[in-house]
Amino acid sequence: MTYVKLGAVIIALAVINGDATAETNAPSARDYFRLWNDCRATGILVESLSDDAAAIGLTVDRIETMLRSRLRAARIYDDSAEDTYLYVNINVGSNFFGIGLKFRKWVLDIATSEGRGGQGFATTWDIGSAGTHGQNASFILQAVSEQVDKFIDEYLRVNEEAC
Repeated sequence: MTYVKLGAVIIALAVINGDATAETNAPSARDYFRLWNDCRATGILVESLSDDAAAIGLTVDRIETMLRSRLRAARIYDDSAEDTYLYVNINVGSNFFGIGLKFRKWVLDIATSEGRGGQGFATTWDIGSAGTHGQNASFILQAVSEQVDKFIDEYLRVNEEAC
């Protein structure tokens, strides 16, 4: 009898834990603020690169091509999007790099909306990384690609009901 009760308790805990895990994947209010876009496509903006980036073969064109490819595959890219864009800033030095990826969207700030502007683009989600590139642009492109994948994963999770 004791084994049966213990088994039932273990199964009940597993079911409860499974439900808790499913709920943790549900978007929070903060998630919605940061990434909700009604599953509309987003544009991209890549900052200019340094001479050190050019020296290892990293170009804005290569970065934009990779971004468009990833976002198109997820069906969330539109070069004419006006109210959101994915901003990419990559700093390259002689042996190092730093990447910043930001989702920017048009927001209304209620506190300053009455007669003071109160609206404009704001970063609502961001991710970054740094490392060494070994004189190879592929290391940097791979790091950007991984960050874009994280963005796509989170964006689609939050916008799932609209997608």
